[in-house]
Amino acid sequence: MTSLQLEHKTLPVEDVPLAYKIEIEEYPEDEAATLESLTFRQANAPELFQGCYVDGTLVGYVVSTLASGNHLTHDSMSVHEPQGNAVCIHSVCVAKAYQRRGIARAMLKEYLERVKRLNQASSSSESSGAGHQERVLLIAHKELTGLYSGAGFEMVGLSEVVHGPDAWYEMVYHF
Repeated sequence: MTSLQLEHKTLPVEDVPLAYKIEIEEYPEDEAATLESLTFRQANAPELFQGCYVDGTLVGYVVSTLASGNHLTHDSMSVHEPQGNAVCIHSVCVAKAYQRRGIARAMLKEYLERVKRLNQASSSSESSGAGHQERVLLIAHKELTGLYSGAGFEMVGLSEVVHGPDAWYEMVYHF
């Protein structure tokens, strides 16, 4: 685990360009989200865009949107359905200088706790049930599935999503 003092908080709109800088440095060009995609996700699902900071500097983030269904699809990567029953994680990204220090695992743990708290808050309110998610979905390359398994995700299998040249594996976390 990391000995760094991590601060997890909702990523403010002014930090979206910083997240984008990390995104394009850490993902191949054909897999990286665009600045427009990250801006859309922050504007439409800010509570699902969590930044991780060390001494006030953004060092990583987790970003998701909501969708309906049991699987992460290509379409679910570009929309946000406020009534969706699934949290679809699009990026878990840590700046290179901070990798291999347990930050991704810490971000995932905090993120899953955040989603659970959001679910509990929506369940206890007198709303129409909006905000009750049943699962968290993501796709990952084979070499990263161990990270997600360690955070409680289960392997679903080979994903139908084509995003870049390498195969993706779908994983699910059930509440």
